Amino acid sequence: MSVRAKPALIGLFVSIAIVLAVAAVLMFGGGKLFSHEEQFIIYFSEPPNGLSIGSPVKYKGVQIGQVSNIFIHFDQSDESDAIPVLIEINTTRLHNELGDSTDLSDPDVFAAQIKIGLRARLQMQSWVTTQLFIELDYDANPDKPKLVSLNHLYKEIPSVPSGLSEVVQSITTALENLSKVDFSDMANRINHLTDEITQSVDQLNLKEINDTILSAGKNLNDLLSDPKIREALDKLGSTLDDLDRLTNSLNQQVQPLSDEIQNTAKSARATLDQLNQTLSAVRDLLAPDSPLRTQLEQMLRQITSASIALRSLAEFLEANPTSIITGKPQPTDGWKAPTISPAPTAPPTTTGTKPADAATPIQFHGPN
Repeated sequence: MSVRAKPALIGLFVSIAIVLAVAAVLMFGGGKLFSHEEQFIIYFSEPPNGLSIGSPVKYKGVQIGQVSNIFIHFDQSDESDAIPVLIEINTTRLHNELGDSTDLSDPDVFAAQIKIGLRARLQMQSWVTTQLFIELDYDANPDKPKLVSLNHLYKEIPSVPSGLSEVVQSITTALENLSKVDFSDMANRINHLTDEITQSVDQLNLKEINDTILSAGKNLNDLLSDPKIREALDKLGSTLDDLDRLTNSLNQQVQPLSDEIQNTAKSARATLDQLNQTLSAVRDLLAPDSPLRTQLEQMLRQITSASIALRSLAEFLEANPTSIITGKPQPTDGWKAPTISPAPTAPPTTTGTKPADAATPIQFHGPN
C-alpha cells in the first residue's frame, strides 16, 4: 500500500531550502551579490615590497577597495619595468556608505578626475610588519599623467613616488651599521674602565682627605673669628666709604673745571676767528690790484715830483739869489730864461747813483 505524498510538506521543505541557499550566498559572498566593484590598474615604478593580494585600497584613510592581483608584466612595453597592480573599488559602498557621488565607472568622469590630480601611491601600513597599502588622493599641483598601459584593458590610475624605498633603504643601512658594532668589545672596555675607577677610588685615603678638609675649615673659622681680622674688615669698610666720598668730591670739582675749560676754548676759538678775519682784510688791502695800494703808489709819485721841483727851485735861487728881490730876470737878445723840466711820471729808481733827469733839472742857454 503506497503512502500518498503531502504537497504542503513538500512546499515547506522547498521554502526552507531556498531560504538556506539565500543565507549561504549572503554569508559566503560577503554581500557582493548586491554590490558593484570596478577594477582599475596601477603601474608602480618602485618595488611594492610588503604589498599583497587583499591589501587595502584607501581614499583619505578610508578603505574603499582592495588589491585583487599583482603582475610582473601586463599590457605594457618591453622597455617598461613598472609593476602592474590590479585593484577593485566597491563603488556601491563609495556611493551609499561614504557619500561620494563621483562615478568612477563613467569614462568621462574618470578622465576628469585624473586630469584634476587623482593619483595612487604606496604607503606603509605597519612599520613592524612592513605591510603596505595603496592610497588614492588628489595632488594640489599635479603633473601631466604618464600612462603605461598600451591597450587600456582597465582604467589606469597614474602613480606617484612615495619615497618608501629610500626610507627602507636608510633603515636597512642603519641596521647593517648597527649589526657591525662590536657590543661585546664595548662591554669589555666599559667593565675594564669601571675596574680602573674602582681601584683608583680604593687607593684614595678618604679619611686623610676628610681630615684635611675639616682642618682647613677649622683654620678658616679661626681666622675669621680673630678680632684683628674683624677690625681690619671694619677699617676696610670705612676706607671704602672715604674713597667713595673722595670720588664724589672729585666729580663735583672736575665738572665746573671742565665747563670753564670748554668756555675758554670757545673764547679762544672766537678770537682766532676774528684774527683770521683781520688777516684776510689786511691781505685784501695789500693785494696788487687793491684800491688802497693803487692810491699809495699815486701819492708816492706825487711826493717824488714835488721834491724834484723843490730841489730845482733851490738850485735856481742859489744861482740867482737876487731874484727874490728883483724878481724873475727878463730875457734879452740871444738869451733865454732857464726852463724847468717836468717831473717824471714814474718814481726814480734808487740804484746808488742820481738819475740823469734829477741831476740837471734846470738848463741855462746863454747867448751864442
